[in-house]
Order: sequence, then C-alpha cells, then structure tokens
Amino acid sequence: MDFDFTTFPVLETDRLTLRAINLEDAKAIFGLRANKEVNKYIQRESLKNLSEARAFIDQTSNLVADNEVIFWVLESKNSSELLGTIGLRNFDIAENYAEIGYEIHPDYQERGYMTEAFEEVIEYAFEKMELNTIEAFTHKNNLASITLLHKLDFDLQIDRTDEGFEDNRIYKLEK
Repeated sequence: MDFDFTTFPVLETDRLTLRAINLEDAKAIFGLRANKEVNKYIQRESLKNLSEARAFIDQTSNLVADNEVIFWVLESKNSSELLGTIGLRNFDIAENYAEIGYEIHPDYQERGYMTEAFEEVIEYAFEKMELNTIEAFTHKNNLASITLLHKLDFDLQIDRTDEGFEDNRIYKLEK
C-alpha cells in the first residue's frame, strides 16, 4: 500500500476544515510553534521568526508531496483562523501503522476542537489509508493530551518506552 497525497485530502467537521498548510499560514504557525505553553511538553526548538515558520511550512509541504507525512491545519469554519495542526507520520506500510502528532493554540484548548479533528483523522486513517494501528507519543505530565487519548480509546502501552524521551508515554489505537 502506497500513499498518494498529491490530491490533498481536505477533511471537514462541524466546526473545522482540515486542510493543507501553505505559506499564508506563516504568522499563525509562528504563533503556535513559538508558544511556550504549546511547547511545554515537547522537546523541540521554538520558532524564532517568520522566516523559520516559512521554512517549516516548506519542509512540511515537501514531506507531504513526497508522501512521507500527511499534515493538516485546523481552520475554523467561522473565523478562518488557524487553531492548530494534526498529522500522521512514520508510516510503516508492512504494519499498516502511523504515528499521530497534534498541537492546538492555548486560546482554543478545552473547546472540543482537537477531539473533532482527531476523530476525522482517525476515520480517514483507518478507512481511506487502510491503517490498522495509530500511536501517539505524549509527555507523562500532559494531562490534556492524555485525557484526549483516553477519550478516543487509545491504550497506554505500559511496557514500552520512547527511546531518548523517557518522560513520554506511548498510546495505541487499533482499528
């Protein structure tokens, strides 16, 4: 099974459009990926300026074009604001597996947006991509993320560790 994201799969929920990232998103992506609260539990360098945001967008767009990741921005249908991102990566075709990553700006947390996006992406992954397993890696103290994963029936993999990220926990959802 090979993936082909050349025709990008735009997904819709009641309140969101999940669409491809583009350079017009640079300011919002900078605001999201430079936010201290968003990055609190993630080991990555914060973006320092709009140029770095544009470089991230270019890199991500290239990975999507190469069918190595699928990456959506969460856009509000009401305001057209970019609220967060969600994506699948580290595909294992033989195992029908992918990892899911996600982030949402603090201004939009605890409103159900990420649950909506997650449900739509999971359905797409299992039905259209024919994946059997999705895993999420989250920090042991990221209670909002852990609550979301439990709500969506992801199971904690007690016996597994995220090598190099000892504070992360691995959650798994099977079709």
